[in-house]
Amino acid sequence: MALDREWQVAEPPPPGFKLELGFLGSGVRGPLPARLLWNRGIRTDADVASYFSSGLDDFLDPLSLPDMATAVDRIYLAIKNDETIGVFGDFDVDGLTGTAIILRIVRSIGGKAIPYIPNRETDGHGLSVQAIDSFKSAGVTLITTVDTGSTAVDEIKYAKQLGIDTVVTDHHLIETERPVAVAIVNPHVVSDDSTESVDYSGAGVAFKVAEALSDTAGREFPEKLLPLAALGTIADIVPLVSENRSLVREGLRELSQTNLPGLRALLDISRAPGASGRPTAELISFYVAPRLNAPGRLGDAEPSLQILSTDDASEASALAERLDADNQKRRALSEQAWEHASTQFDIGSDDPIVAVNCDGFPMGLLGPLAGRLNELTGKPGIAYQLVDGFARASCRSNTVLDLHAALSTHSDKFDRFGGHARAAGFSIKNELLPELLDDLRKHAAWGALGAPALPVLHADAEVRLEDLTVSTWNFVSAMEPFGEANREPVLVTYGAVPLDVRTVGAGGKHLKISFDADGRRIDSIGFGLGDRPLGSGAVDIVYQLRSEVWRGRTRHQLGLRDIRPSKG
Repeated sequence: MALDREWQVAEPPPPGFKLELGFLGSGVRGPLPARLLWNRGIRTDADVASYFSSGLDDFLDPLSLPDMATAVDRIYLAIKNDETIGVFGDFDVDGLTGTAIILRIVRSIGGKAIPYIPNRETDGHGLSVQAIDSFKSAGVTLITTVDTGSTAVDEIKYAKQLGIDTVVTDHHLIETERPVAVAIVNPHVVSDDSTESVDYSGAGVAFKVAEALSDTAGREFPEKLLPLAALGTIADIVPLVSENRSLVREGLRELSQTNLPGLRALLDISRAPGASGRPTAELISFYVAPRLNAPGRLGDAEPSLQILSTDDASEASALAERLDADNQKRRALSEQAWEHASTQFDIGSDDPIVAVNCDGFPMGLLGPLAGRLNELTGKPGIAYQLVDGFARASCRSNTVLDLHAALSTHSDKFDRFGGHARAAGFSIKNELLPELLDDLRKHAAWGALGAPALPVLHADAEVRLEDLTVSTWNFVSAMEPFGEANREPVLVTYGAVPLDVRTVGAGGKHLKISFDADGRRIDSIGFGLGDRPLGSGAVDIVYQLRSEVWRGRTRHQLGLRDIRPSKG
């Protein structure tokens, strides 16, 4: 069972705050829509117009990215000279979708491109000498990296010694000297301050390369590749603001009508039978992305790249079945890993971090396990393995501990290290791990001074169930896509009256409740809330507004985030 969570409702906007929302329809009324937008930084009618804008006019000039012109010139020269281009991508969804974008755009212009996706268990992250040697044997004269490469100083130097040029496309921070690449297309490289900076994902950067390459080749805007960019952007949890929001919004629109067979097969197998409607960021995050990630988390991500690259419907269908089976296996192994980890910590402990050993499980399960530890306890979670004298770890943090800053103080001790404030990974000699964990405890304890004692669940506003109308659900749907920096609205209602309560799923893990809303019935589902003590009277609930199309009909319900007996 999770710890109790503190509920915090955001402060309302100042009295008299209004926004022009009439263009969204006559049903949009009352203070809630403006309050939801206020909580997302919308202050003026111009902000509203930008937030709800649609179409491809919002896309920025790809040549504003650092080294883009040089990168595209080199790639286009390779295509015209019939060179073989090696595309090296990471094994997560962001890297896989970005790799598929580069492969597809190069091949569509008439170029030759071969991919290399490292094996998580044997290769680890990043460009390697092994990959470069493989490219050399295949006659590659230009390597284009995707979602990696910015810190591959020695590897890119080695490739150059073999006569292979490298174009880096990436979005990770550069913490080393600049590699001797022909070009480094990375939004974090210092560029002209007059241009708008966008925190792209790796797939987002790859799409901008495809956009510039299409223009150079005299081709149309590569609209059909937008769904791939959207998948990578959603999966990598980059902020859905500025052009990232446009990429995802337009990518999801295009995904609903895509003719790429792999994406169609993934949608078909990820949706519940009878479900339809435009794909959402939630569908990608919780159903499509895990299937794409599953083979890589178990070792070899090659089937995931194949389904994104194939133009054969039969092959795509077979690969979708393979990914679905791998995902079921991943879920089973994840539960075993969780049971193993659960014996190693006390949820009520005052230890400021949660660190667990997971020897014997696929390394790809460590990151999600660390995330689950963090979500359960509200503390930084660390899952590690001891292999061949080294501790390999994945970490997920809260807003209190900056993982990257804390780990950076030990950078000289790591065999491998990377990440950012909320997520990181490292490899370190076994004997150095206890000292490192003790230091992380000190950082976490110092940062926790003055932090809330319980994990906090933030809500946008308090509402009455009877005030929720179809137009409320429609307005929230219009606010999509949701994700980092544009979170899905969360509402709280005190004193909700249950009409019926039942548990569903294996072991009664989930909760289904219908509520009375002044004579109307509103259904709800609470995943993982089946063990909550509810008492026999009214309840307080925190929830999101869910809409789904089921057998051609739209259904509205509450997605419960937390529930407790009413304190009123």
